[in-house]
Amino acid sequence: MKLKFLAITFLLLFARGCDFYSTSLWFFEPGGMEGETNPLTSIFGVGWNGLIIANVIVIVPIIACYFFYEFSYRPKKIAIQSTNFLDFASELYFGEKGKLHQMAYKMPRDKRMMIAHFGYVMVRMIIVASFLATFHNLCQYYSAPFYNTFRDIVGRPLFVIYGLIFLSFLYFQYRVFKKEYAVQMQ
Repeated sequence: MKLKFLAITFLLLFARGCDFYSTSLWFFEPGGMEGETNPLTSIFGVGWNGLIIANVIVIVPIIACYFFYEFSYRPKKIAIQSTNFLDFASELYFGEKGKLHQMAYKMPRDKRMMIAHFGYVMVRMIIVASFLATFHNLCQYYSAPFYNTFRDIVGRPLFVIYGLIFLSFLYFQYRVFKKEYAVQMQ
């Protein structure tokens, strides 16, 4: 577990570093901040130092939650009546079947589980998002012909990137539920 935690944390920091590098290519050019889509810069006018501070404020708690998941959290056996995976996830988070939709706006009953799952899912999702952003920035900066064709086809590649980030969230949420499900079915 220690090696896994260190490897994933390193990968997260490396991915964020790649994103910073690819962003800096634009950021430090004359007029480079004008095309920046990050709301902290485009709306609030936050500069480079502010972006670094904001990232530290976001990343450190996520690493702490992931640390909790790897070293302190253990799934509890609970009385689950369902064998349907989605009903299981609903019972796990809210204590009854058919409530999984509440995940979008309501906190689970077990806050320790919520913190652990948050760490597991978010650390992985941010790695995916950072590498996608890096790829996008580098392809745009160096005007990669295949990416220009892709941009012509889809119009706004950011919508595709956001969709892929959302799909990665769903995938990693599924994986964490699957791990809990495996513990319950033992």
